[in-house]
Amino acid sequence: MYEKQYPHEGAILFNQTEEKSSYGPLAEKVLAQAIFQFQKQKLMEKIDEALIARNKALFLELSAQYNELLKKYGA
Repeated sequence: MYEKQYPHEGAILFNQTEEKSSYGPLAEKVLAQAIFQFQKQKLMEKIDEALIARNKALFLELSAQYNELLKKYGA
């Protein structure tokens, strides 16, 4: 019965033109910055834990990852 009352309900969605916006590049930059900050914070926490545990091998590995992250994002 519902289909008989509104036979063209879904068609409206497909006929609408997609709005163009200039937010795409800005959104990508914001997202990239958020990912960088998150990964940086997590690595810093792990590095601190490795220092507290006096785990030199893990510290060196995490420090190398941290330096690569900084290079990747140009920080």
